[in-house]
Order: sequence, then structure tokens, then C-alpha cells
Amino acid sequence: MQTSVRSALHPVLDPDATTSPFGEPVTFGSSMGVFHSGHAPVAVLMLSAIGYEEFCLRATWRSLAQALSDKGIACLRFDYPGQGDAHEAADPQGLDDWFETIRAAADLLRRASGCERLVLLGQGLGGALALKLAEDLAPVAASVLLAPVGNGKRYVRELSVWSRIVSDRIGMGIDPDDETHCAVAGLRIAPGRLSAFATLDTGTLRQAPSKQVLLLSRPGHGGDATLAEMLSGLGATVTQRDYEGYDTLTTDSVTARPPKATIAGIVDWIVARAQAAGSAPDARTPQPPGPAQGLLGDGFVERPIRFGPEGRLFGVLCEPLGPAARELVLFVNAGRDYHIGWARVTLNQARAFAARGIASLRFDASSVGDSGTAPDEPEETLYSQAQIDDVRLAIDAMQARGFDAPVLIGRCSGAYAAFHAAVVDERIRRLVIVNNERFVWDPDESVEDAIRYAHRSTGDLGATLARKDGLRRLLTGKLRVGSAGRYLIYRYRKQLSIKLAPVLGRLTKHGRLYHQCHRHFAKLAAREVDVSLIYADGDVGIAEFQTYFDEGGKRLATYPNASLTIIPNADHNFTHLAAGRRLLDALLRIVAP
Repeated sequence: MQTSVRSALHPVLDPDATTSPFGEPVTFGSSMGVFHSGHAPVAVLMLSAIGYEEFCLRATWRSLAQALSDKGIACLRFDYPGQGDAHEAADPQGLDDWFETIRAAADLLRRASGCERLVLLGQGLGGALALKLAEDLAPVAASVLLAPVGNGKRYVRELSVWSRIVSDRIGMGIDPDDETHCAVAGLRIAPGRLSAFATLDTGTLRQAPSKQVLLLSRPGHGGDATLAEMLSGLGATVTQRDYEGYDTLTTDSVTARPPKATIAGIVDWIVARAQAAGSAPDARTPQPPGPAQGLLGDGFVERPIRFGPEGRLFGVLCEPLGPAARELVLFVNAGRDYHIGWARVTLNQARAFAARGIASLRFDASSVGDSGTAPDEPEETLYSQAQIDDVRLAIDAMQARGFDAPVLIGRCSGAYAAFHAAVVDERIRRLVIVNNERFVWDPDESVEDAIRYAHRSTGDLGATLARKDGLRRLLTGKLRVGSAGRYLIYRYRKQLSIKLAPVLGRLTKHGRLYHQCHRHFAKLAAREVDVSLIYADGDVGIAEFQTYFDEGGKRLATYPNASLTIIPNADHNFTHLAAGRRLLDALLRIVAP
């Protein structure tokens, strides 16, 4: 059975179309964004960083926008073409379409907020774009520059260096299919855009973007100090502060949590500028943006939506242009990677499914990416009941739009959430879990340690113990293994204990974990839920799998509804283009044969 596509082309009643305190999704041109309302005489246009820096900062950007709105200041955050959820031209050259998108965003913000005067807030390359376009976006009441790019040519070289660093970290080397060698964590920038970055050079500034400027500088960064002097020389009053935690925020998506103190300092500075502006004589009547329309792509249409309590959760519904199957795909976040996925693999998968006539929802669980935080939410949502509950809220939202229960697809911690949602929700008939690292959670295990050290190999620890009588030194307390080593020892002991569970039964805690895992699999088998397990060859999650199902997964044969697929030449995140394609091919064979 099939149902017509629900999109801007075929409007239907949106069951969750209510004003959300977490911001209203908007679309314009080829871009998506979120508008946060306010009543101050100025509004903030947020110009984001790009690539991996933007990926790490997505939740911070959302938290900053929410904090501004909570103080009564309207703001708009959005994606440049080819970044985030925004569509990309077939062969992009230069940055003219980025400039056009920024101007269109400024127009939308002025209409939606009723404010003529804007505050430009730019991070990284977004700071350079704010400086370049400030004159076009006038009147600009104030500017906030967060570690802005000062020299485009140098920035491209830095991207190349950082690409090698991240490639070495995942152990796969530079992607041979990335001709630019500037794709950090698989997030690619078109060659025609990279060459245009050279035009972004703050050394050519002839006027300040505004009379008031807040500059958050990287400690010890000479370029930031030079920019501050230049802006002061151009007549701006520059407030310069250290960008606390910059390195962590922009280089590690796992640990990049919204910095409360930094956000509060930015908001307070903007609030003071808004108060100094007084009432705006040039203000016009705000025109709310209304429901987000669909963005047309090559064979698909996408629309950002909010759902759940107060519209707290954010997702992108991707549908084929023709008839859509009633069963859709629901993607669950891996860790704190927001809904486009590491290396944009989730976005690419969604659009490939649409080409096969299958709709999908890629969404963010609470506190991840563009989804807000619930008042009673635990501080850590990964591997928690809260994350599982969010999956079920997404299922509810899709059923309200006429879809049947979805195929759940999750990787890493998303695999854990999808697995447990399928166990408790009898609507689920098909489940795909990728590089799963936990079937059941040991309540004595630290989630923080698991997230930080899970991808460290026990082989690393073994090599340490083998050197210089390491085992004796460990047992006598003379070898300090640190937090990572202690976690690896814990993990090794747990795996050994679980493997003994068939002998020891439920006498040990790990024996009880073993039996709980198999109870879950038996429950899914009794309901005839199709369970597909996918692992990258050599992935750290295979150790967990073999702990419960023996070498080669022999015990998986107990469950006729379950299957195992191993994908060669891939890291845990499927970073390289070829690895992402192999994963996509596997998913299409399973879901849309």
C-alpha cells in the first residue's frame, strides 16, 4: 500500500504545527534554518562556521540562539548551500550563492522580527563572511566575532592539516576519493568554493562592520590580536575576550558541549547593545515565517519539522517526489552527531532511500543538534531511557502523518537506542543496527568513560602491558595506566565475565546481563522482527557482539530473524566516501531490495 507524498507540493494538516519555544523551522532558497522569536529593537543574524567546526558546534549554536530568544532577542540560524541540511548546486563555483543566501536570511529575519537593525554574529568562516558582507547587510547595530577566519588561504591550509590529523585518529588515512584533501571527518567542501576562500582576507578591510564589536579571541592567536587593532583603527569600539574552551568545542564532536559561561557572556553583551538602542523607530510589524515549505532536490523533497512536547525535537522529513511507501526509515543519532550524520552519511542515505520511493526522518534526540533539552532530562542522555523515549516520540509523530511504523536504523549509541525501542515498542517490524557497542547497559559502567574511550583498542593496553614487564608493574601499582587504561581493564574483565555466563548462569551480574540480552533477542524473534546487524570489519563493537554470540556470531543462528553483515575497509564512522557507499549499498539491500 502506498500514500501520496506529504510536502509543500501536496500540503496536508501538520499535526504538530504549533509555535515552539525551541524555534520555528524555516526554509528559503536552498537553505534550512530555525527562527527564534523576540521583541527587542535588534535581531541577531547568526553566521555559522562550516564543515567539522560547524558539526561540533551545532548544539552550542542552538543553545546560544535559545538563550538570546529567552532574553527577548530574535535570531536566525541557517545553513549555507552544501552545508548542514542545505542543498548544493551541481558544480558550485565561488561563494556568490552563499552571499545570496546570507542576504536572503537577513531579509527573512527582518520580516519575521520586525527589526531593521541587525547584530551580526559569526563563528570561524562565518566571522569572515560577516566582515565581508556587513556593508550589504546594513544597518548593523553591532557585531560579534568568534575566532573569525582572518586569511582564507591560510584557512585552506589549516583544513588540509586538520584533515590529516582526523584521518590519523580514525586509523584510515586520507580519503583517496577526496581530491581536495580538505575534508575533515568526511565533511567535504567543493573545490570551487575552496579556491574562493582566498578572497576572504580581513587585511583588506576598509571599514568596520559596526561601531560596537565583541571579539572572542583564541588565546595566543596573533591574527585575532591584529584584527582587534585593525577594527579599532577603523573607528570601532572593540571588546576583546578569550574564547574559553575553543579547542575542545571545535575539534571533538563527542566532548563539545554548549559552554554556559561563554554563551552567557555573549548574550549579556548583545542585551546591553539592545538596551542602548532603545525602542526602534524604524521597526515594522513582524511577519511570522509560517510553516516551513519543502525544499526540492533531485528526486526528493525535504521539510524541517518539530514534534514532541512543545516541539522540543527537530527533524528533517525526506520524501520522494512520487508516491511514497507507507513504511518509512527512522534514523537515530550516533552519539552527539547531529541529524546529517558523520561525513553527512545519514543525509546521503535519506536521499538515496527517497530515490527508491521510501521516505525517512532524520532527527535529533534531546540536547543533540537542533533538539532542545527537557526540563527533567538527565545530564547525560546517551544510553539512557530518555533517548529511547525520543525514538518512540518520533514514531508517534510519523504515524500521525500517515506512515506505518518505521524501519529503525541506528549506529553506535543510536544502535543501542533503536534496539531497545524495538524491544519495547511492538509497532516496530524491522531494525538495522550498525557498529553497535552495547546490547545491554551495565549500570556500573560510566557513560562518560564509554564515550571517551570506547574506541581505544584493548590491543593498545596489551602492548603497554607487554613492554618492560608491564603486567607485574600494573599489579604492583607501579604502572599508571590512566583513565583510559582503567576503562579498558574494566571492559576486558566484563567481556570475560559475560563469556563465562553460560557456565555461571545468573549467579553474577554479567551473567544477568548476558541473559537479559538474549531475552531481548528472543522477544524480537517471537514478534518476527527482522533484525540486521552490520559491522565494519575490525570495529571495536565486534568484541561486544562476540561476547554475547561467540566467535563468528555462532549463537546468532538461534534467532532466524537476525542476520550479520561485515563491511570491509571502513572505520567506525564510515568516514571515507567509498566506505559510506558500501554502507549505503548494504542498507539498500536490506531495506529496499
